[in-house]
Amino acid sequence: MNITNILQSTANRFGTKPALIFKDRPVSFNDLKTMVFQLAKGLSCAGVRKSAKVAIYLPNCPEYVYGYLSLFYLGATVVPLDHMLKIEELVSCLSHSEAEILIALYRPDVDIQVLKAALPSLKTVIVVGQPLGGLAWERPWASLLGGGSTPPAEVKEEDPALIMYTSGTTGEPKGILLNYRHLDGSPEAMKHFVDLNERDVKLCALPLSHIGGFIYIQNCVLFGITLVLMDRFGPLEFLRNVTQYKVTCFHIVPPMYTALLTLKHIEQFDLSSLRWVVVFGAPSSPDILERFHKYCPNAKLLNGWGMTETCPPNTVTPLNDPKIESVGKPAPNCEIRIVDDEDHVLPDGGIGEIVIRGWVVMQEYYKDPESTGLAKRNGWFHTGDLGRFDPQGFLY
Repeated sequence: MNITNILQSTANRFGTKPALIFKDRPVSFNDLKTMVFQLAKGLSCAGVRKSAKVAIYLPNCPEYVYGYLSLFYLGATVVPLDHMLKIEELVSCLSHSEAEILIALYRPDVDIQVLKAALPSLKTVIVVGQPLGGLAWERPWASLLGGGSTPPAEVKEEDPALIMYTSGTTGEPKGILLNYRHLDGSPEAMKHFVDLNERDVKLCALPLSHIGGFIYIQNCVLFGITLVLMDRFGPLEFLRNVTQYKVTCFHIVPPMYTALLTLKHIEQFDLSSLRWVVVFGAPSSPDILERFHKYCPNAKLLNGWGMTETCPPNTVTPLNDPKIESVGKPAPNCEIRIVDDEDHVLPDGGIGEIVIRGWVVMQEYYKDPESTGLAKRNGWFHTGDLGRFDPQGFLY
């Protein structure tokens, strides 16, 4: 995933077309490229080097997108953090990742000075919004912009790209280390399963710190789609965005569908622009999708499965054969089996653990060889999820 070439190509192809829309403010593909290249220059001057670990602690906003892409441009290792983390969890993740630089929007309940004092490895805090002022280690976001560009890093496939923390951030954090080759995993699968193109408009209400939110950014820059970004999920605002921007597709988790279906007067929203919608991230009932489908009859209903550790989606129901009671068929870039407690492969219909192999499997749990060894053994990644295959190759 060569960010420099990709951004140059999409800017040349789509120019003034909106790449992002956030709170009704569009950002063109030209402006996205300019912002990313300028920010990369500023981050380089702030001390970011290839493989440097840089954490992002922001709510969903354009700066999160610029941060991801600029850091990939520099060959850094991005540590995306959920902006809802409390200070104890934040300190734990920053300490574990050994992040040198933090890009943050201050929260009243998170004392950045206390945070900095607790983390000797943290050298600089880049502040989006109002800085505290007068602190040697603090740099305003705006000071990084307007300085031209810098040469991109020469990145190898095996270089570390992401350390993503799982939801288990209470107690010992578990960081999932993905390399630059892994960044191609999700786009390859999406290209196989769905027909994304530059006419599509995708709506993102998932946290950009989550693999599901990160996939939206990849879709934007690789396929030339317009990304409508929400700072947080609200069911009413979500449907208003679908109607206003003629959204064609989105992927959300089952509780979000449930929230949408509880809205009064949902039928008043025009959802006819939707081509397909995906549910993933938790066990779901086909009933939820079927109920939602009443309000968007033009859309294909798709179900999917995957994990941060395996560069999802790893299975999706095909557009031409959407058995929504299943989570679909495996992507071409991975192999999936069902095994018993002794790792013997089970026949179709047998319920057991889902195991997966292929280059999409994570490099490791960062600094946790014991957990890595337990999960990656005999050439397979053991997910801990239970499932079964039917004779047609659909996973349940």
